[in-house]
Amino acid sequence: MSKVKEGLIFLGVVLVLVGAFFSIMRLTSSKTHQEVSPTVSKKQAQVKAKKVPSISLYALGDSLTHGVGDTSNRGGYVYLVKQKLEHQNQVKVTSHNYGKTGDRSDQIQARLEKSKQMQAELKQADIITLTVGGNDMMKVLQDNFLLLANNKLAGAMPKAKEDYRLKLTSLFKTIRHYNEDAPIFLISIYNPFYVYFPTLTDLQKYTNQWNVLAKQVAKRDGNTYFVDVNQQLSEGQYLGQDKKRLIKESKLNLNSVSSTKLEDILSDQKEKNNYLSDANHFHPNDKGYRYMTKELYQVMMAHKDKWLKEDKYGG
Repeated sequence: MSKVKEGLIFLGVVLVLVGAFFSIMRLTSSKTHQEVSPTVSKKQAQVKAKKVPSISLYALGDSLTHGVGDTSNRGGYVYLVKQKLEHQNQVKVTSHNYGKTGDRSDQIQARLEKSKQMQAELKQADIITLTVGGNDMMKVLQDNFLLLANNKLAGAMPKAKEDYRLKLTSLFKTIRHYNEDAPIFLISIYNPFYVYFPTLTDLQKYTNQWNVLAKQVAKRDGNTYFVDVNQQLSEGQYLGQDKKRLIKESKLNLNSVSSTKLEDILSDQKEKNNYLSDANHFHPNDKGYRYMTKELYQVMMAHKDKWLKEDKYGG
């Protein structure tokens, strides 16, 4: 196969996958999840009578906060961490899920600036979680397909990263305008293409750099804590293994795969990464959301003094 033909096939693969991502973004409902407490059992009523702490969890962000890929449709990690906080800490948690599929950093900020309800609930929050940056990165990839295909994103990324830094800093400033005190738990982005394109090193390099930038913005806030899920969600079951095996099992080495075989691989509905959804190949599946919850909970507990305070005990 000629180099030109290989390049065209490769670019076609990227277009199919990234194009599918944006189609999913448009088709997925943008409705937010509002947790509704189930009927209180007798035992729960007794615990309530003992005046357990009442905690407000405010989740802001994109599709990862919305819970796309969660087969139970209960809100992904937001629902899971609420349950874990209640069961492990004997607290009552009220969650407000303001994740919206497809939102970039500036769009999340615009929603917050526009919605009086979001502002009012944010003011009362004891814990804030935030997923942001994945759609900002996808926009850069969408706008630079040719550079991506040739591992030459270096020319476009400096400006893209600076733009993202400014937008993320502005988003933090807006959040702090409505709530100065609650700890923010910022969840990293990851590379959903890693298992499909292990030789496309630019994708992982710039995903890592995007996260470094986010950590820097978080550090400047002083009360934001970074939750790193990048490696596990990017590499899935291949984490810590020889990359040669991943390249072999990914079956997308364009030097050895015919165009006919390539079409068969792309039509396969089974996700190659055990932590991502079969339905869209981008978002976490139930296993992925459980992993996110585990990592988020650990960081939350390491800073428990920031959100579990005496003045939050109530009936």
